[in-house]
Amino acid sequence: NLDQHFRLLAQKQSLPYLEAANLLLQAQLPPKPPAWAWAEGWTRYGPEGEAVPVAIPEERALVFDVEVCLAEGTCPTLAVAISPSAWYSWCSQRLVEERYSWTSQLSPADLIPLEVPTGASSPTQRDWQEQLVVGHNVSFDRAHIREQYLIQGSRMRFLDTMSMHMAISGLSSFQRSLWIAAKQGKHKVQPPTKQGQKSQRKARRGPAISSWDWLDISSVNSLAEVHRLYVGGPPLEKEPRELFVKGTMKDIRENFQDLMQYCAQDVWATHEVFQQQLPLFLERCPHPVTLAGMLEMGVSYLPVNQNWERYLAEAQGTYEELQREMKKSLMDLANDACQLLSGERYKEDPWLWDLEWDLQEFKQKKAKKVKKEPATASKLPIEGAGAPGDPMDQEDLGPCSEEEEFQQDVMARACLQKLKGTTELLPKRPQHLPGHPGWYRKLCPRLDDPAWTPGPSLLSLQMRVTPKLMALTWDGFPLHYSERHGWGYLVPGRRDNLAKLPTGTTLESAGVVCPYRAIESLYRKHCLEQGKQQLMPQEAGLAEEFLLTDNSAIWQTVEELDYLEVEAEAKMENLRAAVPGQPLALTARGGPKDTQPSYHHGNGPYNDVDIPGCWFFKLPHKDGNSCNVGSPFAKDFLPKMEDGTLQAGPGGASGPRALEINKMISFWRNAHKRISSQMVVWLPRSALPRAVIRHPDYDEEGLYGAILPQVVTAGTITRRAVEPTWLTASNARPDRVGSELKAMVQAPPGYTLVGADVDSQELWIAAVLGDAHFAGMHGCTAFGWMTLQGRKSRGTDLHSKTATTVGISREHAKIFNYGRIYGAGQPFAERLLMQFNHRLTQQEAAEKAQQMYAATKGLRWYRLSDEGEWLVRELNLPVDRTEGGWISLQDLRKVQRETARKSQWKKWEVVAERAWKGGTESEMFNKLESIATSDIPRTPVLGCCISRALEPSAVQEEFMTSRVNWVVQSSAVDYLHLMLVAMKWLFEEFAIDGRFCISIHDEVRYLVREEDRYRAALALQITNLLTSKIPSSYG
Repeated sequence: NLDQHFRLLAQKQSLPYLEAANLLLQAQLPPKPPAWAWAEGWTRYGPEGEAVPVAIPEERALVFDVEVCLAEGTCPTLAVAISPSAWYSWCSQRLVEERYSWTSQLSPADLIPLEVPTGASSPTQRDWQEQLVVGHNVSFDRAHIREQYLIQGSRMRFLDTMSMHMAISGLSSFQRSLWIAAKQGKHKVQPPTKQGQKSQRKARRGPAISSWDWLDISSVNSLAEVHRLYVGGPPLEKEPRELFVKGTMKDIRENFQDLMQYCAQDVWATHEVFQQQLPLFLERCPHPVTLAGMLEMGVSYLPVNQNWERYLAEAQGTYEELQREMKKSLMDLANDACQLLSGERYKEDPWLWDLEWDLQEFKQKKAKKVKKEPATASKLPIEGAGAPGDPMDQEDLGPCSEEEEFQQDVMARACLQKLKGTTELLPKRPQHLPGHPGWYRKLCPRLDDPAWTPGPSLLSLQMRVTPKLMALTWDGFPLHYSERHGWGYLVPGRRDNLAKLPTGTTLESAGVVCPYRAIESLYRKHCLEQGKQQLMPQEAGLAEEFLLTDNSAIWQTVEELDYLEVEAEAKMENLRAAVPGQPLALTARGGPKDTQPSYHHGNGPYNDVDIPGCWFFKLPHKDGNSCNVGSPFAKDFLPKMEDGTLQAGPGGASGPRALEINKMISFWRNAHKRISSQMVVWLPRSALPRAVIRHPDYDEEGLYGAILPQVVTAGTITRRAVEPTWLTASNARPDRVGSELKAMVQAPPGYTLVGADVDSQELWIAAVLGDAHFAGMHGCTAFGWMTLQGRKSRGTDLHSKTATTVGISREHAKIFNYGRIYGAGQPFAERLLMQFNHRLTQQEAAEKAQQMYAATKGLRWYRLSDEGEWLVRELNLPVDRTEGGWISLQDLRKVQRETARKSQWKKWEVVAERAWKGGTESEMFNKLESIATSDIPRTPVLGCCISRALEPSAVQEEFMTSRVNWVVQSSAVDYLHLMLVAMKWLFEEFAIDGRFCISIHDEVRYLVREEDRYRAALALQITNLLTSKIPSSYG
């Protein structure tokens, strides 16, 4: 059958590498050599430590580690390897030979040969031998191996002990934080985050995490900690590593023997870890497809050409040009704002009123008294017809005579001499811009600064004054900064703090006063421009699929959901306990009516920011209302800039242009270091295959090379691949400089990139699980039917239905659906709703989230245990039951309450089973939770075990969100591994000349010879058909 077929394929593909791995497992390794050879290239060490130069290592299996002197670039500096029979060391030419400078461009000659001796021609595809390299974070080591950059891939494969650790005993991101705190002796303190924990227990007593057993069977990913977990013994020495990070090549030469010993120690430790890990990994991931898929994922390959260099140069050039334009726009804004000092106009500006407007007076020494001298011709005339500025000077008297020119020259010299005489009056240390306001002086460099330039050239987006100079508004309200609450905005209309001034005190005499009337005028103008009535409640603007009437079934569901979501209640109780007596208006909206506006809803008001005539609201933060916004120019606010919520003020074009430029350069500003540091190796003509050289499009002057993305094949507990640049790259956008990154991966002449993505992969897998759990038939649940029959064009697919139900865009609905299926609860949906539509109130967002979860996930129902049934009978409690014997949450709480009251609060186990009922996705969630709570959770497709750090025996009922998320995402990884195995088989079976390039989430890309491109596309279709049949046969 199909499962046997995939087993046979995977066994055939992985067998040579398993045999090589077994050689390493069973080997009695030779002792480390007493001294390491100072010689370029590879050196092999015999049993007695004798050094013999060799071209390449001879054995099929190696444990390998590379070290790089970061101060000298990305070129490998030294390496150590161990095989079952010998030690090896490698030294680079740059280490052994001292030169003044080396080229920064990498070529294959700078890299480490492992398969082909230096100077030998590349073997044909048939001549490559199956070899295995083991390392910790081995993708870094692979990026420094010469043969891996050849277009026709070799048969060398890589096993990563860090990835195997993540699959065996990895930590979720939340657990990692707790693990680090526990290592520092802090695990008895209640953690600040509440993910995946029972809120009833949180609200009552003790630490939020009830079980800490998982700390003893897990660790973070560093080699030192992984070695401590699997092997034990004294901790590894990691101090010499700092020399590679901060030192120079000279430092490495001086400490050569010590650093080689350090590298050899890491290799030895990696081998010890590997010996313990591999049997565990094969036991916990027993299907051969898992190993075969990880081996294939470990050889990612991205071809590039000269367009890569052009892309880097043009993106950086455009970025710098836009940076200069933005700097000029900001300086113009600062100069314009400085003019408001005249007539104290800044006092009526909604943004600039609270800046530092104090002036520094011009200081000068007292003039020395001198005796009065009679006036001479050299003195400058003050009055009379010839005085400068006299109206007669404005008349055109024709050309001057020589005598008049001489007289003017004498007068000019006298004027200059008088000016020079005033230098004695200047203070010894020159003042910095006297006569200018304080905030402006801080933006201008001092004259003694070596990088001095005229004007406010220190101004940047990171400064707090910049949003004020740009006159930024949020929905028409001016932005304002609070030291306690970060960035927010001022809403006019507050009157309770206007009456606090002492009798007889005017606003002007009270100091710096907010121009609240100007802010009212600003908002009124904004309302007129937006075509809405000012000072009125704003409409939510969300489409309503159905009305929530008090007699509808949906409303009853929403009411019952109120009993389910106790996390928010517990959070508020904790808040009140933590801050006793503090007015609610200071921390959240909802205080007395006279302390908050009736026409505006948002994150506030925070009335401790006491600005006369205005309320202060915080800008919304993606991590929740309690977090402060540090900069309104952060990338999270880019969508708000695009939809006009956050915009620059009305005066001039400089502000809007600066805001637009900020949006345009945001991608390159955040990513250019990662992109520019990509390790590109350019191939010489001799290393290119004939198919490239003989192609009509081949350019003799062109550059052809490759990037090896450093992909961690199992970088998370779900075994998802992780890589910081390519696996997170977004699609190209015309208004984002450098966002065309993925388009720079370009096949060489004679080759084509062929790829596809799986349509709604995780949703489809989750739907199959739900269908199998319910009736064992495809489409037997509402969720399964939508997945099979729903059409985006008709608005009947899952994302469209969610978007219509909740009143959001389809793209936003995607995030809700995936988040829900990954185990995120209702608080997540509320936060996301308010993030997508900041005009919603907390109550409106809660109602929308309840509505969505009631329609999709359903309600939690309970089946009583034998102990619970006995208590119901003994206490004679009325309980409503469904046909299957299920009771509602209200009845369960009634039973628990009465039982506790009449048995002096003794703890009873009254629940035997929990289940979701009444939602379109209820059966799917029941199946996911049944897998996540089983004794040893396994993926239903390939039977891979969850990390030991998340097994129920170690965590009890904690981290449920992470465990449900693991079921779906880890099943998607199984799907990907099946695809990779099937594609490799089809390529070999039908002689398709191609290799795996990269997998990004549910996409796969292959580099294929031009003449095979259509057969490769067909192979992808066949692969999808075969692969999807495996999960479909589940149940």
